[in-house]
Amino acid sequence: MKQTETAGTERINFAYWVKEALGFVRAAPYSKIGLFDSSVPEPSAQLSRLISGAFSDAPPDSYQSSFLRNHPELEKQLSDRYAVPAKNILCMTGATMAVSFALGTFCPPGSHVVIERPGFDIFRTATKNLGLEAGFFQRAAPGFEVRTDDVLAALKPNTRMVILTDLHNPSGVGISADQLTELAGTLAEKNIILMIDEVYRDYLERFTDGLDVTSHPNVLRVGSMTKNFGLNALRCGWIFAGDPLISILRTRFETVDFNVSKLSHTIAAEVLRHSGIFDSWRQDIMARSRPVISDALMDMEQSGLIEPGSCLDGCVCFPRLVGIDDTELFSKWLRTQHDIVVVPGECFGAAGHVRIGFAMDSVKLSDGLARLADGIVGYRERKTRRQEIA
Repeated sequence: MKQTETAGTERINFAYWVKEALGFVRAAPYSKIGLFDSSVPEPSAQLSRLISGAFSDAPPDSYQSSFLRNHPELEKQLSDRYAVPAKNILCMTGATMAVSFALGTFCPPGSHVVIERPGFDIFRTATKNLGLEAGFFQRAAPGFEVRTDDVLAALKPNTRMVILTDLHNPSGVGISADQLTELAGTLAEKNIILMIDEVYRDYLERFTDGLDVTSHPNVLRVGSMTKNFGLNALRCGWIFAGDPLISILRTRFETVDFNVSKLSHTIAAEVLRHSGIFDSWRQDIMARSRPVISDALMDMEQSGLIEPGSCLDGCVCFPRLVGIDDTELFSKWLRTQHDIVVVPGECFGAAGHVRIGFAMDSVKLSDGLARLADGIVGYRERKTRRQEIA
């Protein structure tokens, strides 16, 4: 299913694409390889042991109500981990809810929201569902930097919010603290909110604090347990915000997402209390997978199959293919001919690229990347033969 983003530009609905891709892989999981996952696998064994231990005789002390408030222990653990004052944290039912909630709180119907391109379509979908107007600024390949001038050029008199991701989805590129500080300050002068989706930020090998929301009162930072920890099952997300934004969010929260799961947020708090176990799970997987994809991408670059410059700081990368512009068609062909799935760039508004998820078993990853390289060669040869016949 395709949706029009701007006049003359189409992109694929990501949710529909993932549903189809999951069905393809699940039909024969031992022969088909999906390089589209965007987090580490769920640490099921570690989670099971944690829950069994915490609830073995009776619920833990952290098993507290989250009705009309943050879960107290989760709030504390988030504050300690991310160096954000507890009063500036709002715990919610996942990052998707947090994004829609923030948009609905601060952007009246008909107002304008500026979103990065290429970008994840959760933001575009949320703006559309809320009756907002979406505009876009470009994060140009291969560096996918955020340039303040590009953001400013996309603003309108009725712009209420700018949304970006750090680490960037789909490229995995991070944004420097200096760049974020400059952008936040410039937008503050125009009374515009900057929302930063940080769901991938913990993948950075050198973990650093995000923007201080108490010093940047127009900044919202969104996070969750889904990508950083592979724990989508917990449906636990949060917003960090300074005053007065956090007060406004709390007031509306009491009428929208006021009864988040006590059980899920208790388990999330226990995960963060024992975060070393789950951080090690992520770090160990990435330590094995990064050299594999680094070597494979280098070989593909040297063979002229992809353009150079892919970033491997996160768990996804977004190389541009050489000689293949319609990556939606290529992705479909790749499934049938090589039993492998990559996300076409059209899902993010950037045809010609593919997003590769590499937070997975290194042996399976190596096999998948070898199939991808063979597929690029085969597809280009097929394309050349057809052109010669025509």
